[in-house]
This record gives sequence, structure tokens and C-alpha cells, in this order.
Amino acid sequence: MIDEGLVEVSHGKLKLTPLGLKKREEWRVKYYDVRCSHCEGKGIEEDAFGILEDYKKIASLRPKPIAEYDQGHIKEEDVMRRIAFIYERGDLEDTRILVMGDDDLISIGMALTRLPEKIAVLEIDNRLIDFINKVSREYNLPIEVERFDVRHDLSEKYRGNFDVFITDPVETLEGITLFLSRAATSLRGVGSAGYFGLTHLEASLRKWREIEKRLLNMNFAITDMLRDFNVYPMKENLEIAQEDYIISRRISDIVGTGKIDADFYRSTLIRVEAVDNIRIPVVGDVKLKDEIYVDNESLVTAKATRRVK
Repeated sequence: MIDEGLVEVSHGKLKLTPLGLKKREEWRVKYYDVRCSHCEGKGIEEDAFGILEDYKKIASLRPKPIAEYDQGHIKEEDVMRRIAFIYERGDLEDTRILVMGDDDLISIGMALTRLPEKIAVLEIDNRLIDFINKVSREYNLPIEVERFDVRHDLSEKYRGNFDVFITDPVETLEGITLFLSRAATSLRGVGSAGYFGLTHLEASLRKWREIEKRLLNMNFAITDMLRDFNVYPMKENLEIAQEDYIISRRISDIVGTGKIDADFYRSTLIRVEAVDNIRIPVVGDVKLKDEIYVDNESLVTAKATRRVK
């Protein structure tokens, strides 16, 4: 469409050219903006607990995302909306919550509500571990943080000890199965719930179907899917090593520059609940391979050689 003069890049986004607008009229293609303008179409308050400003102040000091751990965080407002949704589903108050990987600092946001009984964070990045520990001491938050490598199984103290897990896994089939296996190992059993994100950009519908099959085989029911609920601010997430990301090279091939300044990356928030004894597909330690991070659908992923060591 760019080659045919129908679309152009403007301020980081695609827009119709005058020729494109003319063709739209000729082809009688209509456009209606049907999303709610007050909540970005998400249906959830962005500051239900009145802690957004405190959370933003804390999050502004967080370590920058790095390609080595395939890191990226969602907007602060969306963290608050996610917490509000977790609360609405009865999974926040007086619960024990395990967060596997906490680029979003959702553990801090949840703890600021003073509603969970306990929050445990398993994180590989020592910078985030130190940061969360520092904030927890300053604000007297009930958060326990421990270094964790997903290649290894959970230690005994985390097994079957939590009501809820939260994770944002990589989107290869091997990778997401590994992350969900580790996270599910922490749950107490029937009635326990899990939350994770999944995109349509790096996961085709065939992949979605296979992930859904694996969740069903684990004895989870999918209770909720909030499409494009989580928005990743690209300026913050890709500013360190944008050239390392696959999509930057793809865009450069098309429009001559790989610079990205639009928040195009969004994920669907998915909630699952255990309806029978949970089956864990991956147990024991595994040897990490490039395929866990990268497959033929990967786009917003850094070079595997930067992460796998």
C-alpha cells in the first residue's frame, strides 16, 4: 500500500494519503470509531484505588528495559486497570499472589492497595530485584523477591502455595508452555487463577489455538479475554537498543528507517481458572534454547544471542 501511494508514515503511524482517501470513497469503505473515548475501550477505571500518582512516581525510577532479558513494560495506567480487573474478579483481596517476571512492577502497584495477603516476585534481573526490595522497605510493602531462572523448577516453598499467578511470557510455544508450567506449579489447586498476556502480533490464531489446547490439558478454563488491554509505550521500551529488535529491521526494509515512535504493541489480558487438579506439562530443569525466545512469528524480540548465555 505504501508502494502504491495509498498509505504513508506520519509521526510513527500509518495514515491514508489523499489518493488513499479518494480510493476509500470509491470503494465505499466506511470507518466508525466504536471504542469508548473515556476508558480507551477497556471498560475499567484507570485509578480505581487512588494510587496512580504514587505508582507513577515509583515507576519513573525503575531500571530501563534491556534486550538481554527481552524486557518491556506496559503503561502505568494499564497496570492500574489490570489490578482493578484482578480485584473485580476476586483475586486481589486477602490472596497470595505470585508474579513471575515483573517488568511492569505490578507487585508494587498491588501492594500499594494494601489488599493482598502476600506477594512473591520471581525475577531474573538483579536490577529489578534490588529496586523492588528498596521500594518495599521504603513503603513497608508485603513483597518477597527472589532471583529465579525459568530454566529451573520452583523451589519447594513456592509450590502449591499461592491463589493467583501473574506473568507475561514469551510467545513461542516452547517458551509460553515453560512459563505457564512454572507459574501453575505455584497454585494451590481448584479455584486458583492465573493472568497472562498474549498478542496477535507475535502469535497467529493457529498458535492461539495450540496455547488454548495446552491450557485445557492443564485443566484450566479460560474465563476472560480483554483484547488489546495492555499497551506498551514503545519510546520507553525500545530506546536502549532499538536496532536489536526484529521489527526495527523489518520496518527499515519497507520505509527506509527502523525508528519506532508509536505505541503499536498491545496484548490481550487472559484470565484462567483451575477447574480440576492442575497438570503441569514441563517439570524439572530444562536446557534453555534459542527457540524458547524466537520463532518465525517473532517481531518485537531482540536477537537471541543477546539473551541466551
